[in-house]
Amino acid sequence: MKKGLIAALKIIIPLGIGIYLTWFFISNLTETELQNLKDAFIKADYRFIILGIFIMLASHMSRAYRWKYLLAPLGHTPNFWKMYHSVMIGYLINLTIPRSGEVARAGYYAKFQEKAPFEKVFGTIIVERIIDVIMLGIVMGITLYFQTDLEAFNSIKDTGKSGGGIPTWGYLMAAGLAIIGIVIVLSVPKIKQKVTDIIRGLFEGVTTILQLKQRTAYVLHTLFIWVSYVVMLWVCSFALPETANLSINAVFAAFVVGGIAISATPGGIGLYPLMVAAVLSTLYNIENAESFSMLAWTSLTVFTILAGLISLVSLPFISKKQANL
Repeated sequence: MKKGLIAALKIIIPLGIGIYLTWFFISNLTETELQNLKDAFIKADYRFIILGIFIMLASHMSRAYRWKYLLAPLGHTPNFWKMYHSVMIGYLINLTIPRSGEVARAGYYAKFQEKAPFEKVFGTIIVERIIDVIMLGIVMGITLYFQTDLEAFNSIKDTGKSGGGIPTWGYLMAAGLAIIGIVIVLSVPKIKQKVTDIIRGLFEGVTTILQLKQRTAYVLHTLFIWVSYVVMLWVCSFALPETANLSINAVFAAFVVGGIAISATPGGIGLYPLMVAAVLSTLYNIENAESFSMLAWTSLTVFTILAGLISLVSLPFISKKQANL
């Protein structure tokens, strides 16, 4: 009962924050801006939105295909669709609790892929996240280089991090729990062995990056994924006349603050349109930026939900079909 309540709160609280931010964003629009928002959804050129979604899908498929290079050193030759559906389920779960999708992705893959220990699979995903942090740093560097008003950009960028500081007592409590956990692990042989096996599995998964045989292909997929992320947003901007001529500076700025919003709230709910609209209207004087940010976020999020739900249904079906062959 208690565990179920805690699990529910972990989902309800982040979603509640996101819903509040969405309400805050919409409620602060003037009547003119609100009407522009309605008009934007009616008059938008959805050909560009659809093209942006296809680019998004291509990046997800590339990520799934790239994953096999890390799984190969573990002795896996997985079905592409198992990897793809696991990736999409991870993105879907991320819409509830930020970053929980990585665990879900490893769990679903391990469950439906024969002889795939969760710890080793999760270790390969940790490698991916390290690569993503490096790529995000590169994109951030490019973005900062393009900005003419760094102070204003950083001010907007940091709004996604404000209010999220952990108080001193939180760190002390975490340290105390960590010490208690270490004592328990070291004093109970069965738990010690289990934790040792988990760490060993994670380490084996992480070190697959050192055993890559297709390094060039892995790098090319990585570049394709991150270029697609930026191009996806740029293509969507053509859906509205007010944003059809966004400069490369504005595209990178919107992408970075949007990425920060997605990491701060589930799927960027509430915060993504708020931050993207702020950076486009404040730094680049883009009219109707609120409409574009809501249009882009809504369209891409709806696709993620639908694709994730399809994957939830498809993955067990594909596994069962393969098992009967």
